[in-house]
Amino acid sequence: MAVVTTEGIIVRRSNFGEADRILTIITPYKGKIKVVAKGVRRITSRRGGNVELLNKVKLQVFQGKSLAILTEAQSLETFPKIKSDLTLLSYASHLVEVAERLLPEEQSNPAAYNLLATALHLLERNSRQIFIRAFEVKILSVLGFFSLEGLEGLERTMGIRVILEKLQSESWEEIAKVELKPDQALEVERILRYYIEKVLEGKLRSMEVLNKLRK
Repeated sequence: MAVVTTEGIIVRRSNFGEADRILTIITPYKGKIKVVAKGVRRITSRRGGNVELLNKVKLQVFQGKSLAILTEAQSLETFPKIKSDLTLLSYASHLVEVAERLLPEEQSNPAAYNLLATALHLLERNSRQIFIRAFEVKILSVLGFFSLEGLEGLERTMGIRVILEKLQSESWEEIAKVELKPDQALEVERILRYYIEKVLEGKLRSMEVLNKLRK
């Protein structure tokens, strides 16, 4: 039985018992973990506000025989702008759904964690969808699910391969300079959604919400 201190991003939560929650947290070196946060649903809980969805937290976890128990949690970033805007919240929910569903449990992947943390940080400051697309292609690449060679037959619009290559390889600073035409943006989104849903063998719930917001 060990006590582990790490940082992480809360990507899912569910009620457990009368006052507890089970949190799914993506961390850099412990991977995707599940922990029980005891008593956080009580109004008097001091930790309740620190363990909200999307929060980036510093946490301490006690690993018991069967369940990991959250013993401490301190907020590092809470993303208030995202949480107060329905569209931004939908974008962020998409980011965490992609990460949560693609990443296996308890496998260290600091690169994937840093991608999620950076994408949320940028989204808090700039609502451009190019950061969403860059996150998708970068995390697919980090996990070995994306290659430019696999685009054969998927491209319908000129220049899409070049755009995807830039999103895959360029820094976030360079990606911020990328401007896409509406047809290019839709094509890039379509291709990356195809890749992600092929890997997941299922649909992305967050994409359905985003599509409704566009109507």
